[in-house]
Amino acid sequence: MIRMKLGLLGFCAAVLGVMAMSASAAGEEVLHKPLFFWLILNAAKTTSTELKAELAGKSDSTHLTLDLEVAGLKVALTCTGFTLKAAYLETVGKLTSGGKVTYTGCQVYKEVPLKEAYKCTVKSPGMAAGTIETNESKGALALDKLIEGEVQMKIEPLAGPTGNIATIRFEGVECPLPEVNQIHGTIYLRDGEGSLIKHKLEHLMEASKATALYLGGHSAKQLEVSQILGSVWFRLVGAHAGLEWAALDILDQPVIDKP
Repeated sequence: MIRMKLGLLGFCAAVLGVMAMSASAAGEEVLHKPLFFWLILNAAKTTSTELKAELAGKSDSTHLTLDLEVAGLKVALTCTGFTLKAAYLETVGKLTSGGKVTYTGCQVYKEVPLKEAYKCTVKSPGMAAGTIETNESKGALALDKLIEGEVQMKIEPLAGPTGNIATIRFEGVECPLPEVNQIHGTIYLRDGEGSLIKHKLEHLMEASKATALYLGGHSAKQLEVSQILGSVWFRLVGAHAGLEWAALDILDQPVIDKP
């Protein structure tokens, strides 16, 4: 595992700053981009170190719901539990490439609040009824300056926002929904308690306003109506269980962005 002390992080940032200013003087275009790291406190809470660490999660809400439209019909796809698979905080502010999420207890309702269910079962291909598994994803820390103005987790398919987050099958003799559906887009998760840059044992995460999801073809209507409802807790497990963790935004450091 890579260990990087705060002093070294600050030194790296300073070096990048000097490099960027030198390039600017040479006529390069300079844009301001943040530098992010995951930092984990030791048990004594005296040292923050950048480490690869495994994530686990649990629901804070009774239901985790994807509210959207399918073939012109309002749909509330809801699940009661989830499990992270191969999900790690990686060095340099990344999340694992290849991680998945398995959702269980999934049903499909006509709208929120969840009162009337469709006569459909829901699942991912090859999974049991009521179980949805995402495809492999990638992620990283990102700064949402335009909306919440805070550091968030950005998660999307390996192929990017046009890739397939998950394939969902609605099945049943009386089910009016299309059988095979694909969800695309990018998910941004924010700390529901106010700040991902504060060290905590658990962070309460919820979809932010920057999240952009669509089912099937990309359209302004799909982006407008599709939203994630509910919140979850993320914590460290394995070798880092019981340790506090946070994101570090060193500074809005100039770096080179060549045309």
